[in-house]
Amino acid sequence: MGFRIIIIESETIISIKLGNLIIEKEDKKLWIPIDDISVIIIDNLKTTLTSRMLCLLAEHNTGVIFCNHEHLPIGFYCSYDNHSHISKTIQYQINAGTIYYNKLWQLIVQAKIINQYKVLKLFNKNPSAITQLKTFCEEVTEGDTTNREAHAAKVYFNTLMGCSFSRGNDELLLNSGLNYGYAIFRSYLAKSCVSYGLNSQLGIHHRNEFNRFNLVDDLIEPFRPFVDYYAYLLLKDEKYFKIEHRHKLVNLLNHKIIYNKKKMFLCNAMEEYVSGIASCISKKQMEIIFPDIEQYLGEPDEI
Repeated sequence: MGFRIIIIESETIISIKLGNLIIEKEDKKLWIPIDDISVIIIDNLKTTLTSRMLCLLAEHNTGVIFCNHEHLPIGFYCSYDNHSHISKTIQYQINAGTIYYNKLWQLIVQAKIINQYKVLKLFNKNPSAITQLKTFCEEVTEGDTTNREAHAAKVYFNTLMGCSFSRGNDELLLNSGLNYGYAIFRSYLAKSCVSYGLNSQLGIHHRNEFNRFNLVDDLIEPFRPFVDYYAYLLLKDEKYFKIEHRHKLVNLLNHKIIYNKKKMFLCNAMEEYVSGIASCISKKQMEIIFPDIEQYLGEPDEI
């Protein structure tokens, strides 16, 4: 399993040789073993790469994120269902049924709201809003038929970011950070779903026929508050979304967390989480361990 996250930000030629990714820039060549690479982020529109290279990256389950002219992730490339037991796993997904998925969605939404009110606690925000989120969490039904998730999100973002904040306003600096961080997390979870044989189109709650990553958009929910927390710390006093902010948001995957009673990188916690979801869907285990923002430890050199 790869561990490096490679960011390409200047006009570069990328090629492969002897199992290595070769990055050429200004007559210099950087060789990186493909087995070491988890995700490549291409943030320059003049980067040159080949279809042969993309095929090899897919074989090694290395994800590639493409950014647009505004430096925001716009596309994701990964291997296509290369797990050895993919057919068997998909059958488990299909057979799980509506009743099971409604209960699973209830747990996911509750885990998300719990992390949301814990973020507000960490920033000493309005206690009444925290109490309201706790109430919403208790009111989540199977399938979240009363849409407590949306009600909680409105209170949460208004309390954290201010009543004038809107997730749909692309001109707000914090939204740029949130969108960037969410896209990085989404891409990593998509890669993890492929690793564990889950079909990302078969969602739990998200069922959009045009969305290749319905399941990913379900599984990311408890992790979103980690991006919220870090992006708020990073950008609350800034005027512009800078290159160093993007680097720090990408590196959030390498921050530490205590997950399932073990200290690990956040990206490793994502992989264990997806593995647990796959095992639960196939009835190999009963309990899902959700990430807890209070167990977030920060950057490795800060521990």
